Amino acid sequence: METKLARKLNNLGDALSNFSDALTLEPTSFQELVADNIKSGQIQKFEFTIELLWKTIQAFLYEVDGVDAVTPKSVAKEFVEAGYCDYPMYELFIQAINDRNQLSHIYRQEMAESIWSRLPEYEKLAKHFAAIMRDKYFGKE
Repeated sequence: METKLARKLNNLGDALSNFSDALTLEPTSFQELVADNIKSGQIQKFEFTIELLWKTIQAFLYEVDGVDAVTPKSVAKEFVEAGYCDYPMYELFIQAINDRNQLSHIYRQEMAESIWSRLPEYEKLAKHFAAIMRDKYFGKE
């Protein structure tokens, strides 16, 4: 039987794959309207992936370490305190969470462009965290 965490890890893998695929498109290769839609799609995939990432980490911390964190930032704090990532990665994760929150509540073109420029960093971070959780979780079975 597949556990909740195994299902979340698989879903996160799928979301990361979609996010990575979206980032292979270079918006500057297209006309302005198409480029804007590509960037919007990449940002939307980022929002979805970061949301799924923190919720997967939440389930991971609960199932593997017995830690019950409820907010995205408390999940990030517990993840670094448990030794799964270093402080610079924690800071980048917090920045990604803040960026996702900003996009969800306020939309300004300049802000979206700034966040869009950080998407490759966030993709690497999410892939790294997913690998840490997969190795720890599936390595124990």
